[in-house]
Amino acid sequence: MKLINILLTAFLLVPLTALDAADAPPPIRPGEIIVSEDFSQPDAIAKWRWGAGKWTVADGVLRGTETPERKHAAGIACQRVYHDASIQFRFQFAGGSAVFLLLRNQFGNLCRVTISQTSMTITKDKPNSPANTPEKTVTLDKASVKLTPGEWYSVTASVQGAAFTATLEGHAALKGSHPGINVEKTEIEFLASGDSILFDDLRANSIAPE
Repeated sequence: MKLINILLTAFLLVPLTALDAADAPPPIRPGEIIVSEDFSQPDAIAKWRWGAGKWTVADGVLRGTETPERKHAAGIACQRVYHDASIQFRFQFAGGSAVFLLLRNQFGNLCRVTISQTSMTITKDKPNSPANTPEKTVTLDKASVKLTPGEWYSVTASVQGAAFTATLEGHAALKGSHPGINVEKTEIEFLASGDSILFDDLRANSIAPE
């Protein structure tokens, strides 16, 4: 058991990285489902890439919890190769402070939706590589919101060409664009800050470029 715990800890400490070209499946074509997951099965995230934090599936939801030893938001990614997509999911603040939908490509972080109890933001992220990149994180749009712990909220995000939009149903609708978003993408990642964020009903569909 001690050996199993050591191996599991080592696995969870491996940072999230983009798919290696040799391991990447063919890109998902427009109109096809990228991922559809209601987390009703305990092994729903068995093939997802784990990063920081603790992730569990129970009672039909995915729970992400930040752990103090990493000092980083909990992260877990569904790896798929696609270009443009519409992504829907639900979340709940269950002690946590912020929820993130992060899209990644071969160079790492690409763009994200960030939601706290008081604000919602969409950004074009600074890539992880190369390390000396002159690119900076760019805020594309932002809105104030007032959200309540323990309630479920629905999000729809879309990347289509250079356009990036995100709607928090009944609260905010953000939109922006950046030429750097118009690239092939390799991961759909959830991040959770604090203790804990619940996720459910993830569905992503590949859509045609503009």
